[in-house]
Amino acid sequence: MKIKKRWPKVVMIILSCFILILAIALFILLPKKIFREPTGPYQVGMTTRYVVDSARSETLSADPDDHRELFLQIWYPARENDLSRASYGTYMPEMIAQIAKNMELPAFLLQHLKSVRTYSALDVELSAQEPAYPVILFSHGLGLYGFQNTFQMEELASHGYIVVGIQHPYHSLLTVFPDGRTIAEKSYDMAQFDSFIEMNEFVTDIWVKDAGSILDYLERINLGGEDGRFTNRIDLKRVGMFGHSIGGAASAQALLLEPRIQAAVNLDGTLTGTGEIPGTGFTKPFMQLSAAEFDLSQAEISGSEAVIGVESGISQEEYDKHADFLQVFENNQRNAFVNGGYHIWLKGASHYTFTDIALYSPLVPYVLKDKIDTKLAHRTINAYTLAFFDKNLRQIDSPLLKPSESDIVKVTVGIGRESRN
Repeated sequence: MKIKKRWPKVVMIILSCFILILAIALFILLPKKIFREPTGPYQVGMTTRYVVDSARSETLSADPDDHRELFLQIWYPARENDLSRASYGTYMPEMIAQIAKNMELPAFLLQHLKSVRTYSALDVELSAQEPAYPVILFSHGLGLYGFQNTFQMEELASHGYIVVGIQHPYHSLLTVFPDGRTIAEKSYDMAQFDSFIEMNEFVTDIWVKDAGSILDYLERINLGGEDGRFTNRIDLKRVGMFGHSIGGAASAQALLLEPRIQAAVNLDGTLTGTGEIPGTGFTKPFMQLSAAEFDLSQAEISGSEAVIGVESGISQEEYDKHADFLQVFENNQRNAFVNGGYHIWLKGASHYTFTDIALYSPLVPYVLKDKIDTKLAHRTINAYTLAFFDKNLRQIDSPLLKPSESDIVKVTVGIGRESRN
């Protein structure tokens, strides 16, 4: 009888141990603290804005009366405060549901993101340390979201930049507007050549114009209006832009086509877009951080063995039909680096190492097959991005921007056409 009475106790001990192990595993695998504290002298503030450009029709809407609407998340240098820190992202229940749907994942695997805190205080006043701050725009990757690089936004803001994350409707994972309306991502089959061409067109015809719309908006609020937070505090003579993937391509196209953009960074994006970078390169500073070493041969087009690849099933006839477009595409991959353009190869990284996604769980870098620690990668990305914008928007030089190679990065300056002579 005594042995029988011990069984419930043994079972409870085993069950308790199992629950404890599970809780520890979930704590590690689904972390609620994912960001490192920004390194700059400023605390960080964050706010959101909803913008309608009444001068632009929404070409992606079925309603001909619709105008282009944009949702912004803005990070900025803040006055010192002891306010509670903002949650990660915007409209996270809706975003998590959409991520789970698109990736066919159980939603509970993403619920921890609703508890993640950033280092930003919501709607706090700007720091008075400088009269006005330079501004940097950000464009997300296709099917991603405007806050996908919060690790960079907060770092740049802590060093004295106003950083504006643009949510591009119909091309972001999900855009949620303040009135509750939602716009899901328009699907593209990149195995289809027509979709590839359409992507190049909207990068230039829509996303670059989105950047222009936001600069127009910033000019208006810099003159006054709304809550007055940014009145006379935005230095629109010092404007940069960066983006990830197709957002990086949009940043390069904006550098080419939008005169107010003075410097641009592309985070691991192929240089899509229909604007042609001249053979002499950009006339303004450009940097690309990549998960692969620059290989000029990959930018060459030779019949059916073009950069898009024969495995996509594209016929020689279709290549010939779009020869002019493909020539622009090839030239842009090379010409971007001719006039002193920077190429930073981050060794061991993958495409999503350049985003917050790699922080969502320690399992993510394993799935991505990353060979570099995510925190180290993000410190490196932040260091080079900050050095680039400091040099070109604040005239602060950095030894990081000189040609060099280490176990972590390879920095090349001015590669392309002249390297073949």
